[in-house]
Amino acid sequence: MAPGGTSSRFSVVDLVVDHYATMRNHDTKRFGMDLAVFLLVPAVVGGFTFVVGAQVRHLPEVLAATAIFTGLIFGVFVLMFDMTMRATDKSDPARGAMVIRLAAELRANISYAVLLGILLSGVLGGFVMFTDGDRVPPSISALIVFGSLQLLLTIFMVLKRVRALYLAYPAAQRDRIP
Repeated sequence: MAPGGTSSRFSVVDLVVDHYATMRNHDTKRFGMDLAVFLLVPAVVGGFTFVVGAQVRHLPEVLAATAIFTGLIFGVFVLMFDMTMRATDKSDPARGAMVIRLAAELRANISYAVLLGILLSGVLGGFVMFTDGDRVPPSISALIVFGSLQLLLTIFMVLKRVRALYLAYPAAQRDRIP
């Protein structure tokens, strides 16, 4: 838990706050295009889904894909700790602060992605268990579209930060591939 964070073991507020804090420009300390894209694109597409009355179909298949994807993301979260330790140990001391910041942002983004995957799996699972799975109201379809797009955008952020963390390794000390 972050200093000054919430005290409940079940609160996800810290995960959300940490994730959105990674969208702040480190030079200007202001939120920029990343935040706008991250919120507006899913909101516009989800809103369009609602307005036209589109309904998500094939819920069991979407649930299975979301659950598998969430499990894979959680695996990346576990592996991130090893990568962070190696990057911190092997990086140039001048880059140490940047590596620590990248690792913290990566942790926040992966945690948020896992949270989105769990919430999305819960919503989808509820509909699969308690309905025939063929008729999802447009409002819930819009919510599923919004959550799915946020999950995909978060994964893109994670990929970018994993690449940046990998590039923090000095070229002379890269791990050898057996």
